[in-house]
Amino acid sequence: MEELAKGFHLLADPSSVTITLQSLKTNGPWLGLLHMSDSDLRAIIQLGDSKCRGELDLHDFCVAMLRTSPELMALALSSLCSG
Repeated sequence: MEELAKGFHLLADPSSVTITLQSLKTNGPWLGLLHMSDSDLRAIIQLGDSKCRGELDLHDFCVAMLRTSPELMALALSSLCSG
C-alpha cells in the first residue's frame, strides 16, 4: 500500500491532493503515460472515481489499482491473511 501511495502522490495535484486530468497530463509522462489523449486520461479517472467528481483521491486510486491488477490484489489478500 505504501508503494501505491507513492505512485498516487507522483500523479496527484499537490494543491488538491487528488489526481485530475491536468495532473495526469503534467505528471503522467514521468510514469510512462505518454501520448495519451484527454479522452484516455479521463477514462483512467472515471475507472476509479467513486464520487463522480472527475478526480481521484488516494482511496479511489488504491481501489482502482487493486481492481485492475490481479497481482496487486493477490498480494493485498495474502498480506491480510498472514497478518
